Order: sequence, then C-alpha cells, then structure tokens
Amino acid sequence: MQAMELSLILPVRNIEEEIVGILHFVQKQVGKLDFELIVVDMGSTDRTVLQAVRQMKNTGLHGYVIQSGSSTAAAALNTGIQKADGKYISFVFARRLYENFIPSFLETAKRTKADFVFGCASREEARVAERHALSSAILHRGGHQYLKSWISNGAAIDISAILIRRAFLTEHQVEFEEACRYGYSEEFIARCLLLSDAAVQAPVVLSRNESCELKRGKQKPAGTDIFQRVEAVLRIADAVKASCVEDADLLRLVERVRVPQVVMNAVDVLLREGNDAHSVRGCLQAFGYSHLLTVDRKMDSKLRRSILLWRFSPGLYHPK
Repeated sequence: MQAMELSLILPVRNIEEEIVGILHFVQKQVGKLDFELIVVDMGSTDRTVLQAVRQMKNTGLHGYVIQSGSSTAAAALNTGIQKADGKYISFVFARRLYENFIPSFLETAKRTKADFVFGCASREEARVAERHALSSAILHRGGHQYLKSWISNGAAIDISAILIRRAFLTEHQVEFEEACRYGYSEEFIARCLLLSDAAVQAPVVLSRNESCELKRGKQKPAGTDIFQRVEAVLRIADAVKASCVEDADLLRLVERVRVPQVVMNAVDVLLREGNDAHSVRGCLQAFGYSHLLTVDRKMDSKLRRSILLWRFSPGLYHPK
C-alpha cells in the first residue's frame, strides 16, 4: 500500500479545554491533503486524551492518539516519528501555531525533492527564496549554508514550521535528544541541515495564528536545566567537526558565536529567575562553561560587550 503524503505530530499535555480548537485548526490547515495526525500525550492528568479521541472520531480526522507517559516533548516527538507513516513529517505545537504553510511546503518538497523545507520571516526573504528557486545549483545547496546564515543573522528556524522527508530521518538516524527540556529543537534542526544535501527555503512568509494558540501562564523555572541548551550547541559543534571538517567558517560561527550566545542566554534566564550574580557565576564554574565566554574581534559588538561586562563587572550586568 502506498504511504500517505504527510504525518503531523502534535505533543500535548493537560489541554482538555483547548484540544478541540487546536485539532480544528490543524484540520483547516491541511484541507484535503492525504495526511495523518499523531497526537502524543505526555502524561495528561485531565481529559485531554478523551477529548482528542472524540474530536478525531467526530470530524473524521485520520490518525490516532498515543499515550507516552510523563515524558519530555523531545521524547514525545521521537515517539511520533517512529509511528509516522507519511512520506513527509511536520510538527504542531499548541503554543506556536502557523497557518497556511503546509500545502506550500509540501508542494515545494515534491517539486524540488527536498529533504528539509522551511519558510521565510519576511517578504524580502521570500523574494530571495523565489529567486533561488530559479537556479537548481542554489536551490540544492547544502543545509550547512543555511545553518551559517541562521547563526550569522540570528534568525532561527522554528521547529513549528518545517517539513522533513521521513526517509531522510531514518537513513541518517536523526532524532531528538530525549532528556532535554531545552535546546532539543535547535540541535535537531542543525543536524538536519548538516546532513541534508537538499535543504530548501520555500518562498512562504510565515504567519502565526495567535488567537488559536494555547495561552498559559509562566512555566516552572528553568533552573540549571537551561544549561541543556549549552550542551546541545556543543554537540552541534561536534557534528560540524564530523560532517563539515573543511568548513572552518561554520565551525568558528558555532564555537565562537553560537556557544557564547547560548551561555549568556542561560545567564540571563537564571538572573531573571532571581538568582544572584555570584550564584550564577558559581554555576558556570561548576558546569565548566566559564571558559566558553571568550571574545574576538570578529564577534558581534553587542555580544562582546555583554560577555566582557559579565566577566569583569557582574554586579553591573543586567539580563537582556
């Protein structure tokens, strides 16, 4: 039997009041496409699973609900990938809902034979992507070039608006780091870009539908778990060394730009959560991250100033 075109993976936990609206939003986005929806429940203690099953049955949504126990979002996404049957995979997150991109991404993937498709943050980006689509040489450039642009321009690719060829993930054994609460999506996307010979930016300007998104209060404090983001980027650096050994510029961008950016972001998070500068500096020392805060002349001036202020006058440093 021929595999369906698309698998959508939606991780959920305790959203019984919102799940019906989110499933309705998903159904509206895919229209008449040949797809399946895989809802992966992460240990809900309310009626999320029951509501999801009822809504899918009542509306004829093809797919199923999986209970994966109390797990991380990364583990839930891996479970969804393992169960997926579609030729392509995309992820849905209740807190970040993008509209009107899935059919265009799917058309782009089939037309270009792409492994990995992502969109644009602005009309100017979309115009550039449209021009690139006219050149097969540019169109099929390696994903590491996009990773360089991502780090250089500070415009991350959102895990909530990508499309991936499922066989590509299987062939390269790409999966999410299940233990991570933080950094898992950046690492996953970076690995996809590093391994893909056909990453394509679709000329689609991404637009969020905030009215349909899950609205919740503050999550529990990140604490030192925020350093998982640092470990994720360090693993990205190792992956660059393994797969792009000749690309010294990319390695410099990861090690000398992205790594210190993420360390300083962790510092900001811990300070905003009420930890004092002395305690945060102690954490950096204990985790062995202090030596990662080095500066050079090629570094962005704002990042360089932040690092120097934090290193030499932490009492005057204010989180961004």
